[in-house]
Amino acid sequence: MAADNVVVEENCDDNIGLGCALEMFSEHEEVITMIENLRTVYSSERSAEWAYQRFSCILNRYQEQPHLLDPHLDSILNKLISIVRNGESSIELKHATFKYLYIIMKVRGYKTAMTHLPHEVSDIEPVLQLLENQEPSDVKTWETRCVLLVWLSIIVMMPVHMSRLDSFKPEDRRRDEGRKTVMERILIACKTYAFSNDQFGVAAFLSSHFLTRSDVKETHLPVFLDWACNKIVSSDSTLFAQCGSLAAVASILKHGKREDLLSHAHSLLKCILASKYRDNPSILIRKFGVKVIQRIGLTFLKVRVAAWRYERGSRSLAANLTAVHPLPVNPVPQKEEEMNEDFEIPDDVEEVIEELLQGLRDSNTVVRWSSAKGIGRVTGRLPKELADEIVGSVLELFSPRESNGAWHGGCLALAELGRRGLLLPQRLGEVVPLILKALMYDEQKGYGAVGAHIRDGACYVCWAFARAYDPAILQPFVKDIAGALLVVTAFDRDLKCRRAASAAFQENVGRQGTFPHGIEIVTAADYVSVGVRTNAFLNVSVYIAQFEEYTLLLINHLIDRKVGHWDIVIRELTAKALHNLTPKASTYMAETVLPVLLDKTSTVDLNTCHGSVLAIAEILHALAIVAEQSDCTVQDVIGVKIMEQVRDLVPTFRQRQQFRGLGGELMKQACSLLIEKCSLAVMPFHNHPIISDWQSLLDECLSHEVSNIRSKAASALSPFFTQYYQQEHSHGVNTARHDAVIATYTEQLAANSQTIRMGFSLALGSCPKFMFDDHLHMVIPALIQCSKITESTVRWSETRRDALKALISICSTVSGENDLGSELTKHLDDIYGCLLEGLAEYTMDGRGDIGSWVREAAITGLQVLTCLVVKSDPSLLTSELVTRIMVSVAQQAVEKIDRIRAHAGKVFTSLLHSAPAIPNIPHHAELVQIFPAAACEKEINWIAASNTFPRFTQLLAFRPFTYNVLLGLVSSVGGLSESLTKDSSASLFSYLKAHHGDNVELERLCETIVEIFQHSHFVDRITVPLLEFLDRLFSSGCVRSVLENSQSTFASDVLHHVKLEIGRTRNVSKLTGSVNILCHLVQVNGEVSRRSLVQLCIFLCNRVMFVRRTTASRLYEALLLYGEYSVIPAEKLDEVMTILNDTNWQEDVDIVKPTRNKICNLMGVPVPGTVARATANVIPK
Repeated sequence: MAADNVVVEENCDDNIGLGCALEMFSEHEEVITMIENLRTVYSSERSAEWAYQRFSCILNRYQEQPHLLDPHLDSILNKLISIVRNGESSIELKHATFKYLYIIMKVRGYKTAMTHLPHEVSDIEPVLQLLENQEPSDVKTWETRCVLLVWLSIIVMMPVHMSRLDSFKPEDRRRDEGRKTVMERILIACKTYAFSNDQFGVAAFLSSHFLTRSDVKETHLPVFLDWACNKIVSSDSTLFAQCGSLAAVASILKHGKREDLLSHAHSLLKCILASKYRDNPSILIRKFGVKVIQRIGLTFLKVRVAAWRYERGSRSLAANLTAVHPLPVNPVPQKEEEMNEDFEIPDDVEEVIEELLQGLRDSNTVVRWSSAKGIGRVTGRLPKELADEIVGSVLELFSPRESNGAWHGGCLALAELGRRGLLLPQRLGEVVPLILKALMYDEQKGYGAVGAHIRDGACYVCWAFARAYDPAILQPFVKDIAGALLVVTAFDRDLKCRRAASAAFQENVGRQGTFPHGIEIVTAADYVSVGVRTNAFLNVSVYIAQFEEYTLLLINHLIDRKVGHWDIVIRELTAKALHNLTPKASTYMAETVLPVLLDKTSTVDLNTCHGSVLAIAEILHALAIVAEQSDCTVQDVIGVKIMEQVRDLVPTFRQRQQFRGLGGELMKQACSLLIEKCSLAVMPFHNHPIISDWQSLLDECLSHEVSNIRSKAASALSPFFTQYYQQEHSHGVNTARHDAVIATYTEQLAANSQTIRMGFSLALGSCPKFMFDDHLHMVIPALIQCSKITESTVRWSETRRDALKALISICSTVSGENDLGSELTKHLDDIYGCLLEGLAEYTMDGRGDIGSWVREAAITGLQVLTCLVVKSDPSLLTSELVTRIMVSVAQQAVEKIDRIRAHAGKVFTSLLHSAPAIPNIPHHAELVQIFPAAACEKEINWIAASNTFPRFTQLLAFRPFTYNVLLGLVSSVGGLSESLTKDSSASLFSYLKAHHGDNVELERLCETIVEIFQHSHFVDRITVPLLEFLDRLFSSGCVRSVLENSQSTFASDVLHHVKLEIGRTRNVSKLTGSVNILCHLVQVNGEVSRRSLVQLCIFLCNRVMFVRRTTASRLYEALLLYGEYSVIPAEKLDEVMTILNDTNWQEDVDIVKPTRNKICNLMGVPVPGTVARATANVIPK
């Protein structure tokens, strides 16, 4: 919050770093060593950069505890300064040294580090000369210039007359007018770097120390101020020239003596006003303009402590908490001149105050903050009457006509006035109501709102008041302030506001000690607990509401402010919060809140109407729970009239046509929740016509295009059917209604709309058990059919996902604790087949792999269904079925999508360690050793490929898993993700190298790879990564023994399938992938090498230039590695490689074709045939 930027305690050094872990500057010796090594490493760019990064990393650790550097600051700076002072040090070494010095100044602060720099008379000439030799526009050496300006700032403070530092006499200068004195040279440096975009702040600091010297101010100060004013008002000045000039003037006004500056104050004020700084779009110019204005005002007024200011006395927190009786206040003796209120105020002060008040309205927080501090400082030097007028002007900012910036500026100003004792207790009666309004400020603009900074500023005011006033002064306002702060703490939308309010409340509890139940609330509503919005709304608020002082306050705030909030998330949280708060004030909710909310449903404001319906629904449910605990009904609690009004809400909305358009989407969601909560609340609407109306609305929502509306309606169906359709609740309603609903929902699964299928799939999955009596034979086949891919539904992956979810939900619903049910058992094979078929869906569209949604649902379904079956009848889980389940899930656990891989890994191990145990898992004992139960629960990070691939790769050793695991590895090893490829390929190659001497195992895996290739022809999803997989496999050398085995057909099989795959494609990525494989096959001496070279020669004249160039490059590399193993004659090899390297393969095909033919003759392979034949290899039919 804003208060974090202000230090009020006089002695706060003891508390620095208490929350940090560092206790000392432990790297001192390493830093000294790095400085000593600087002379040797600076000449190497790489070594110098590494050393600088290390030095910067070490120092940056102490950004929050820079005081830990103080004991070692002299030794570190002396080491660095000695390098700069050394005449033999090169300029490059000095620049590197200044970079180190800048890091130290950045961490410790240049004002502190400056005092540790040497500042002798002998230093001024070399430092000044080095600064003059710098190029102000050089972006590589800006650290040098910055450090030199800081160093010069401490040197110019020496108590030696500047004229004594000149190396020539005044008469010598008259003979040589080109000579400049030290004062003139420093003044030139100040002006030069005032225009710098990165050093104007430090240049201003130097100017203030130099120009306020007694021997400089009379001669150069007026000239410099005139020069600065000209730059400020000139239209030709650049942005940084104006910023630098304003910063220099502001710094001079800060460090100079009042009697020296008073004569210039009026002209400076006119200059600043003439520059129209408030209209400048630059924040820096407006900020420095306000700083100059306030310091001019302070120059006009004598330094004095206002005798009329309010003084609380002791402000020790420990003393306040331990003192039994009020601590005595010892009045501070006032000087006679401070007691005298009758002194003349210059007329210019009025202009200063007006400018500062206008600055409070600025659009930028930094400018408003500077103006607020200026208001506080200037007010402290004014008589009581004028100060009170300023307070009145600040209070006028809290007007509905003012901008949100003015409200925020007003809050900052009040906080500054309060903590300085300038806001007298008599004014609190006017101030506190305005602050309470600011705490609730939230103005909607477009799709958002403004007001968070105002609420934050109001919290700062409350924080400041806690420190400024005696508890007796604030006692009349404690109830209002405490309640408002707790409302913001629990219910504000913005994180920073909740934490600011919590901090302000905590400060008041500690400083004032009069806030009701303060200690208990502070422990619950702390910085961490209010950090999560949901926790603040639903848990922290309930804890606060247990105290009667705050219960109704919290509820009323939700009703008045949050029910109609512009953010739908806040409205939903508000409804849930009201549900949780209802037990704290159930009577108030029933008798007062519900009628108010029902009245709000008739408003034309959509947000209010929507939020009111949500709140009514949640409160009804909560009242029903309270009524049940009291052995009565909800009707007894709310009364007949309220019940009838609730019942008529949906028909009323339908009559007003509020279910249409964009607003209708919100109202449908709200009414779906209302139906759900009324059902849970057992509202006595059984056999009433409203039930049909509710059913109709839910059916409409189920077919809506918006997914949230469908899901809200689906979640309402279960309690709705349970309450109003079940025989025991519906007082003998005809079961024909059940049949009609199920029949209608089942028919909609075959609709020609994707959204309709999705909605009614969710609906069937949400139905209670009694709805499926004698209907499973109709519902399950319909859902299975809905989950299948047809020509017209190939892109409807969401439909198939929801169908699978509904299928599993129904299985869970109709199954008993240990009984699957005879009807469900009949469909078990079909359901398993449907789920296993879902694992094979890889539908793609513009959103990516949308089939992953189906696979994820199928994996979950296999887990749920298998657990149900094993508890009911394990004999149904045959060896073949369990094997298919395990190998299919294992395949998903090694594929490329992290989410699916992690989910499949968890499901695989849960099936492996299921209780009761699942029978017929292949190689169960070995799998348990690979996946120990303890490791699965605590050690394995399933989302990390480096954790999962090493384990699942071991499944290649088991024949049932080999094909599926290898198929999954193809997509991972041959994928595009670098990290995934790295982890998956490392695991695979580690496994292969572990079986390097086992030719039988390697041959088996290679045969499986060929089998995968054979089954996946023209399936780009597999073949493109498969080519990359083979390239990496051959490059690893893990299958070198298989390639060298003359009895193995692996190489020839791969060549056959590669040629078959590229024979019908123009896919460039597939063509270049095949080039890589063919180049690897060149090493297989014999027919495979010859056929590979022929195909590569065909690619050398491919119509795509990129393919030609890639083929030539890769073939050259292959011959360099494997040329001696190929069929190319050894004496021709060098000539072939020379031609490949020297030929420009980007030329037209007709130009490079003779060269290609020559290469074929040299290699001893047939020259490719006619153009038609060559083209046939790359053009599909």
